[in-house]
Amino acid sequence: MNREEQIREVKSATLLRFNQIWQRNFLSNKNAIQRNPGVIALKNRFRDIPCIVVGAGPSLDKNIRYLRKACEKAIILCCDAALKPLLSHDIVPNFVVVLDPQEEIARFLSNVPQRGITLVVPTIVHPNILELWQGDILFFNKFAPDISTLVEIQKIVPQVGILTPGGTVLSVTYDLAFQAGCNPILFVGQDLSYPKKNSHSHGSDAAGKGLKTMVEKQKDSIVLETDMNNQQLRTLKSMSVSKQWFKWAFTTWKRDNPVVVSNCSEAGILTDHCSLLTLNEAIYKFCKTKVNIPWMLKKALKRKSP
Repeated sequence: MNREEQIREVKSATLLRFNQIWQRNFLSNKNAIQRNPGVIALKNRFRDIPCIVVGAGPSLDKNIRYLRKACEKAIILCCDAALKPLLSHDIVPNFVVVLDPQEEIARFLSNVPQRGITLVVPTIVHPNILELWQGDILFFNKFAPDISTLVEIQKIVPQVGILTPGGTVLSVTYDLAFQAGCNPILFVGQDLSYPKKNSHSHGSDAAGKGLKTMVEKQKDSIVLETDMNNQQLRTLKSMSVSKQWFKWAFTTWKRDNPVVVSNCSEAGILTDHCSLLTLNEAIYKFCKTKVNIPWMLKKALKRKSP
């Protein structure tokens, strides 16, 4: 199966699985969408501020201890599955990003302190996620011009802005950092593959499933990709598509402050059109100055101090 066929298969499976869920969730969320701001409010608001995009890949276990050095010196954006591993190391991200519409995503966000964390969710997120989260929320529309349901939803609430998905939640997380003007953008825990025995970082609720169980359950969706050490690793078709999405984003997206992108995961298949650094090196190189991110966020959202 070639790349184009993989992309078509992933899109077809997504539409078949989620179309009715998207519509139902959106109708339930309309009031909340009207009450809360959207990601468009962050456009260029963090210009030239370093940003670390945190995934929940197994490699995060190696690097997570270094992230504390970047606190208050970089924006920390994490995917939903990486939240609990970060908090278990006393690292509070500025934003946690959700992409999927299923209720089961709640397991990543339940029983955690929410103070100081802004939840970024699609307009088609499951409504129970909104009930669970008592902190700040930002909405976005999933930009998918070839999916009519998502196009219609975007027309109804264009004011929240868009993020472009590409197979995994880290695609929209990168888009958020890019639109906000962050520079450089550093990836950690971005494996996009399944090395050795683990599917996710230790401490993530997703890790409990185990690699063997995951591979058996999704054996028809497993493909091989070459990692940064020139080794063949198992991955999902959706993650293989995501690798191609990042290549597209890194090479075609433009803005007036060109972005520097580094993959600091030290593992995985994301190697093209980005530099490869250790996280410790990247933090030492880029994260030197303290930044009052909560104040900048409050100003962007035009909120008054309590």
